[in-house]
Amino acid sequence: MTITEKIDNITAIDEAHYGTVIPAPRSVKIELTGRCNFRCSYCARSMRLREQQDMDFEFYRAVVRDMHDSGVEELGLFYLGESFLYPKLVEAIEYAKEVGFKYVFLTTNGSVAWPETIEACMRAGLDSLKFSLNYADEKQFEALTRVKGRLFYRVLD
Repeated sequence: MTITEKIDNITAIDEAHYGTVIPAPRSVKIELTGRCNFRCSYCARSMRLREQQDMDFEFYRAVVRDMHDSGVEELGLFYLGESFLYPKLVEAIEYAKEVGFKYVFLTTNGSVAWPETIEACMRAGLDSLKFSLNYADEKQFEALTRVKGRLFYRVLD
Protein backbone atom coordinates (compact mmCIF):
# COMPACT_ATOMS: atom_id res chain seq x y z
CA MET A 1 0.00 0.00 0.00
CA THR A 2 1.37 3.42 -0.91
CA ILE A 3 1.62 6.30 1.54
CA THR A 4 -1.11 8.11 -0.42
CA GLU A 5 -3.45 5.14 -0.02
CA LYS A 6 -2.72 5.01 3.72
CA ILE A 7 -3.52 8.71 4.07
CA ASP A 8 -6.69 8.30 2.01
CA ASN A 9 -7.81 5.46 4.31
CA ILE A 10 -7.46 7.77 7.32
CA THR A 11 -8.86 10.97 5.82
CA ALA A 12 -11.51 9.57 3.49
CA ILE A 13 -15.08 10.55 4.28
CA ASP A 14 -17.53 7.66 4.33
CA GLU A 15 -20.35 8.12 1.81
CA ALA A 16 -22.89 7.94 4.67
CA HIS A 17 -21.55 11.35 5.76
CA TYR A 18 -22.25 13.14 2.46
CA GLY A 19 -26.01 13.51 3.01
CA THR A 20 -27.97 16.09 4.91
CA VAL A 21 -28.66 13.61 7.71
CA ILE A 22 -25.43 12.04 8.89
CA PRO A 23 -25.08 9.06 11.23
CA ALA A 24 -24.31 9.57 14.90
CA PRO A 25 -20.70 9.26 15.99
CA ARG A 26 -19.71 5.87 17.35
CA SER A 27 -18.26 7.41 20.54
CA VAL A 28 -19.28 10.53 22.50
CA LYS A 29 -17.96 12.21 25.65
CA ILE A 30 -20.27 14.22 27.89
CA GLU A 31 -19.44 16.30 30.94
CA LEU A 32 -21.27 15.25 34.10
CA THR A 33 -19.81 18.15 36.04
CA GLY A 34 -17.88 21.25 35.21
CA ARG A 35 -16.40 21.23 38.70
CA CYS A 36 -12.82 20.19 39.39
CA ASN A 37 -10.65 20.34 42.48
CA PHE A 38 -7.53 21.11 40.41
CA ARG A 39 -6.74 24.35 38.58
CA CYS A 40 -4.46 22.91 35.92
CA SER A 41 -2.58 25.51 33.92
CA TYR A 42 -3.17 23.61 30.67
CA CYS A 43 -6.94 23.12 31.12
CA ALA A 44 -9.54 25.39 29.50
CA ARG A 45 -11.76 24.90 32.58
CA SER A 46 -9.46 27.13 34.60
CA MET A 47 -10.33 30.03 32.26
CA ARG A 48 -13.85 29.95 33.78
CA LEU A 49 -15.58 30.68 30.49
CA ARG A 50 -18.83 29.08 31.69
CA GLU A 51 -20.66 28.04 34.83
CA GLN A 52 -19.15 24.97 36.44
CA GLN A 53 -22.08 22.98 37.72
CA ASP A 54 -23.35 19.40 37.78
CA MET A 55 -25.55 18.07 35.00
CA ASP A 56 -29.16 17.55 36.05
CA PHE A 57 -29.66 13.78 36.28
CA GLU A 58 -33.00 13.76 34.43
CA PHE A 59 -31.40 15.74 31.62
CA TYR A 60 -28.53 13.23 31.63
CA ARG A 61 -30.98 10.34 31.30
CA ALA A 62 -32.76 11.99 28.36
CA VAL A 63 -29.55 12.85 26.51
CA VAL A 64 -28.05 9.40 27.07
CA ARG A 65 -31.22 7.68 25.85
CA ASP A 66 -31.33 9.92 22.76
CA MET A 67 -27.66 9.30 21.98
CA HIS A 68 -28.05 5.54 22.28
CA ASP A 69 -31.22 5.54 20.18
CA SER A 70 -29.35 7.56 17.54
CA GLY A 71 -26.63 4.91 17.25
CA VAL A 72 -23.90 6.03 19.65
CA GLU A 73 -22.18 2.90 21.03
CA GLU A 74 -19.51 4.25 23.41
CA LEU A 75 -20.02 6.84 26.15
CA GLY A 76 -17.28 8.79 27.91
CA LEU A 77 -18.51 10.30 31.17
CA PHE A 78 -15.96 13.11 31.40
CA TYR A 79 -14.67 16.16 29.64
CA LEU A 80 -13.12 19.07 31.55
CA GLY A 81 -14.63 18.50 34.99
CA GLU A 82 -13.65 15.79 37.49
CA SER A 83 -16.32 13.09 37.18
CA PHE A 84 -15.65 11.65 40.64
CA LEU A 85 -17.08 14.90 42.06
CA TYR A 86 -20.44 14.15 40.40
CA PRO A 87 -22.74 12.82 43.16
CA LYS A 88 -24.57 10.39 40.85
CA LEU A 89 -21.55 8.98 39.01
CA VAL A 90 -22.34 5.36 39.85
CA GLU A 91 -25.99 5.81 38.86
CA ALA A 92 -24.89 7.49 35.61
CA ILE A 93 -22.76 4.46 34.72
CA GLU A 94 -25.56 2.05 35.63
CA TYR A 95 -28.02 3.94 33.48
CA ALA A 96 -25.69 4.05 30.47
CA LYS A 97 -25.21 0.28 30.65
CA GLU A 98 -28.93 -0.28 31.25
CA VAL A 99 -29.76 1.73 28.12
CA GLY A 100 -27.37 -0.49 26.17
CA PHE A 101 -24.07 1.29 25.69
CA LYS A 102 -21.42 -1.26 24.75
CA TYR A 103 -18.54 0.68 26.28
CA VAL A 104 -18.59 3.26 29.10
CA PHE A 105 -15.34 4.97 30.01
CA LEU A 106 -13.88 7.89 31.93
CA THR A 107 -10.65 9.63 32.84
CA THR A 108 -9.93 11.08 36.29
CA ASN A 109 -7.26 13.18 37.95
CA GLY A 110 -7.35 10.50 40.68
CA SER A 111 -7.47 12.81 43.69
CA VAL A 112 -11.01 11.88 44.78
CA ALA A 113 -11.25 8.47 43.14
CA TRP A 114 -11.59 6.57 46.40
CA PRO A 115 -11.22 2.75 46.19
CA GLU A 116 -14.82 2.19 47.32
CA THR A 117 -16.16 4.51 44.62
CA ILE A 118 -13.95 2.96 41.95
CA GLU A 119 -15.21 -0.49 42.93
CA ALA A 120 -18.82 0.74 42.81
CA CYS A 121 -18.20 2.22 39.35
CA MET A 122 -16.75 -1.05 38.08
CA ARG A 123 -19.65 -3.02 39.53
CA ALA A 124 -22.02 -0.57 37.81
CA GLY A 125 -20.45 -1.52 34.48
CA LEU A 126 -17.61 0.95 33.86
CA ASP A 127 -15.48 -0.59 31.13
CA SER A 128 -12.40 1.64 31.32
CA LEU A 129 -10.89 4.00 33.87
CA LYS A 130 -7.83 6.06 33.03
CA PHE A 131 -5.82 8.27 35.34
CA SER A 132 -4.53 11.56 33.95
CA LEU A 133 -1.07 12.08 35.41
CA ASN A 134 0.61 14.95 33.60
CA TYR A 135 3.54 15.51 35.97
CA ALA A 136 6.65 13.66 37.12
CA ASP A 137 7.01 14.73 40.74
CA GLU A 138 5.50 16.79 43.55
CA LYS A 139 7.12 20.03 42.40
CA GLN A 140 5.89 19.67 38.82
CA PHE A 141 2.46 18.54 40.11
CA GLU A 142 2.11 21.71 42.19
CA ALA A 143 3.20 23.93 39.31
CA LEU A 144 0.83 22.36 36.78
CA THR A 145 -2.26 21.65 38.88
CA ARG A 146 -1.93 24.78 41.03
CA VAL A 147 -2.98 22.88 44.17
CA LYS A 148 -1.00 21.76 47.22
CA GLY A 149 1.82 19.36 46.43
CA ARG A 150 0.75 16.89 49.11
CA LEU A 151 -2.16 15.89 46.85
CA PHE A 152 0.44 14.41 44.49
CA TYR A 153 0.83 11.49 46.89
CA ARG A 154 -2.95 11.06 47.22
CA VAL A 155 -3.18 10.76 43.44
CA LEU A 156 -0.40 8.17 43.41
CA ASP A 157 -2.11 6.17 46.16
